[in-house]
Amino acid sequence: MPAVTRASRSSPPDPSSEDRSGLAPRAVELMELAVVSDELGTFTVPLEGPDADVPHELPEGAVVSIALTFRLGADTNGLVFETVRVGEGEEPVARRAALGSFRAGGPYEIRLPPERLPLGRAHCGMYDVTARMSDVAGVEHAQVKHRFTLVRRLPDAAIEAPEGHEAPDTAG
Repeated sequence: MPAVTRASRSSPPDPSSEDRSGLAPRAVELMELAVVSDELGTFTVPLEGPDADVPHELPEGAVVSIALTFRLGADTNGLVFETVRVGEGEEPVARRAALGSFRAGGPYEIRLPPERLPLGRAHCGMYDVTARMSDVAGVEHAQVKHRFTLVRRLPDAAIEAPEGHEAPDTAG
């Protein structure tokens, strides 16, 4: 599997939309992306730095939602957040959420509706996820790539560690 490369948190300015300051007025700064679960707690996905390529382990069948924190350089109509999740040997799964229209500024905090992760041994393994923020016109403003490993949940709610890894501490 090829290495995941990290894209910038906001896209480069579009010269046609620059003001006199040289900054793109529609730029979105994605400040934080976190995975939230009543069962597992909250963990922040590193957007850059040495931990950005380290995949988190999530148990099969867990219910999780994504929490976003972002700022806007200009008023934006029809902001959309889309994720595409690809597991080895599986068809891509896309989710798209309309966030709405926002005035320049922020930070804004949004928590998306929860989703259940795939369940079953056949779905366990590494997943690559690409998350994008775009507007109603289809202009992409931010993109983040990250990974997670779906691990088997044993009958007593313990998690089976993948080969070569220690099981996470679930005692809290």
